[in-house]
Amino acid sequence: MIYSGQSLHFTTNSPLYQDTYQVQVREVYPDRIELFLSLYHGHLLLLPVGTEIRWLSPGLEYCVSRVLSRETQSWSATLPQALSTRPMKVIAVGSGKGGVGKTTFSINLGLALTQLGHRVTLLDADLGMANVDVLLGLEGSLNLAHVISGEYTLSQIIQQGPGGLKVLAGSSGISSLTRLDPIQFNRLAAGFRDLEEDCDILILDTGAGISELVLMFLSVADELIILSNPEPHALMDAYSLIKVLVSQNPELLPKIVMNRCDSEAEAQSCTRTLMNAAKQFLNINPVFLGWLPVDLMVTRSLKDRFPLLLAHPQQKFSRHILQIAQALDGSAKSSPNPAEQSFWNKLRSRLKLQPL
Repeated sequence: MIYSGQSLHFTTNSPLYQDTYQVQVREVYPDRIELFLSLYHGHLLLLPVGTEIRWLSPGLEYCVSRVLSRETQSWSATLPQALSTRPMKVIAVGSGKGGVGKTTFSINLGLALTQLGHRVTLLDADLGMANVDVLLGLEGSLNLAHVISGEYTLSQIIQQGPGGLKVLAGSSGISSLTRLDPIQFNRLAAGFRDLEEDCDILILDTGAGISELVLMFLSVADELIILSNPEPHALMDAYSLIKVLVSQNPELLPKIVMNRCDSEAEAQSCTRTLMNAAKQFLNINPVFLGWLPVDLMVTRSLKDRFPLLLAHPQQKFSRHILQIAQALDGSAKSSPNPAEQSFWNKLRSRLKLQPL
């Protein structure tokens, strides 16, 4: 897995060395690896003995080493050892058009999964209408752009929301994702790897439509939820989104949630229309995950900037959200293969970034 001359990327557990760094392997021994001293911003990178090395290179994402010694031209570390960290499950929420209630759904779904015992982080990945922090009454200006630039780590920009839900603001940092260089990407990779120590589920509240950014987020998720409502144009746009995604990944299995329905019969009828079209023309079988009723209390909760699930847990909308979370609960407890399906490996592949 490691060989002489190989270039590796890593970060550390030290508050003094929280960026991502590149190092070249000098020699591999049965009990340690020896690495050349490297430069960082024109200065030698001199890590203290005992510092924990958190590897970021493909195949080593869940491995750590410790600095053993430091010489004039090289330093040595223990052989990488695998962590027992369970990869977080990534759930992306998308919609064919805006205004179907995607952010409200994402917030309340995150809270419902939290109530089921999961540690949940919600990433506001909607550049055009990023408003999760507003709807939750949170204040803060730090977002992914500050992580990409190296000013802050991802753990430093996380905000604590109500009900145990954690929030990551995307904002302008989201627009930068399709233009990352390998160093900037590794800063995010380091942050998301550390996030997994305190997060079981990451929910991506994506933008509406079929932009490159939206498709990227929907394609890297372990679970894909498409939210629609009974309006004919919403159903058509949801189908169009699924069609584009299937053209990129024929193995796609989206889950459908129908929002703002007058009755279960309406929800079943609209979902059946969408699922039949997907089966007939796209040769896939989407899964009906659940439906949500029209509820004026949802509008009130938005004005109050307090989620309906917490304010009125017995409301019909809240009970349906909890049912949807329970339907997801089983799959949320199953983990992807760490070496092959980590969140940042999928992102790296989607961004066509070559590891240095």
